[in-house]
Amino acid sequence: MDTFRGLMGRMLKVIQRRRAVVNVPFFFARIMGFGFDALQAVSLGLIENKMITRDQVKNLARDNVVAPGAKGFADLGIAPTAMDAVLPEYLWRYRPSGQYAAIKGSAKNLKKV
Repeated sequence: MDTFRGLMGRMLKVIQRRRAVVNVPFFFARIMGFGFDALQAVSLGLIENKMITRDQVKNLARDNVVAPGAKGFADLGIAPTAMDAVLPEYLWRYRPSGQYAAIKGSAKNLKKV
């Protein structure tokens, strides 16, 4: 099972970006969420909260793992797909060159004349 840090690392690798992934205690995250939400409200939306909201902190604070004994994919008639098979197709638009990232990457192998 992946950790949140591991999932973020996979996502960053797929979108070909490097970012610092920092552990923030929930106490500070709640303060940050409140502050950024308040800043957005006071500015009447001119400054958008693109960092972290109070609702995101609430969601991250709770485990979202299925309870023991719950129905599985087979019981629900779902065939799961591996995350590695879906991420590149799902996240291509977040790469530095978007849909052209593969073309740009392959062009690096061409010799200059």
